[in-house]
Amino acid sequence: MRDAIENAVEELKRVDHSIFVSLKYTRTVDILVNILIRMVDCYEFLILALLKYALEKKMIGDIPSTPKERAVLIKEIYKEQEMHDNIDLYLLLKAMLKSNYSRENEYRRHVTMKAIVSGREEIININIISQYYEYLTSFFHMVDNLTKGTYVLGSGQLIPDGMVGTTDEENPSNPYWTQVEQMKKEAAMEIARDKEIKERIRAEKQSKDIQRTKDMARYNKEAKEADKKSKRVTKRKPKIKPKKIISQDKLKMLELKKLAKKRIEKEKKKGAKKPLKKKGKK
Repeated sequence: MRDAIENAVEELKRVDHSIFVSLKYTRTVDILVNILIRMVDCYEFLILALLKYALEKKMIGDIPSTPKERAVLIKEIYKEQEMHDNIDLYLLLKAMLKSNYSRENEYRRHVTMKAIVSGREEIININIISQYYEYLTSFFHMVDNLTKGTYVLGSGQLIPDGMVGTTDEENPSNPYWTQVEQMKKEAAMEIARDKEIKERIRAEKQSKDIQRTKDMARYNKEAKEADKKSKRVTKRKPKIKPKKIISQDKLKMLELKKLAKKRIEKEKKKGAKKPLKKKGKK
């Protein structure tokens, strides 16, 4: 019996970590599904602990093998209202996991898992699953105290006399569902509001794209008309040759050549001015 309680504690720790750590940073339906699986496992360990306690107290002869039979037996031998409510919640979570659920607003604060259970739409989001976690924690403490002997059967709120306990997950008399009904309405409003915002953003983007296309077409038309009216003829600018860089040695050689050329020209001029001597007879 204590082994089942210890296993339930481990599953409860995993649920706590998934809600307050994993779901905080990874807001996906896959995380919500993983949390539901952990919660269902925790419920099954707690149900097993209750049945083992009933077996020790000789309230039952044996423990059924299937989860459905165990849930039916729990509601037959225990009259606590909280136990009946949690069994209904346990069956609801199992039904949601088996259903063809849908995904809404993933990677956002209002990430939502939606499923149809027995013709009724069920919603799981961060607020609702946190509330279910509180119910599970309260149920765990009740079972733990019962197995320790600190809780006495019949001391809590009991189901009304003559009321037949059911195990149908669509049971509308479950007060837990009454408490989360407002949360479901708020979740539906949040989903509708998010869809409206997305649609408005999409419409605004579409109108901006259309206006941008019109502006571009008008600009191209005006540009073509301006080209037809007057075409400017522009002369090409002459290419400027880059200056040659001459080394100092080459400059000296050029200077020397100029000087030599000038000296040769001077000598030629002097030679041309001298008169020629006539040869006489002796």
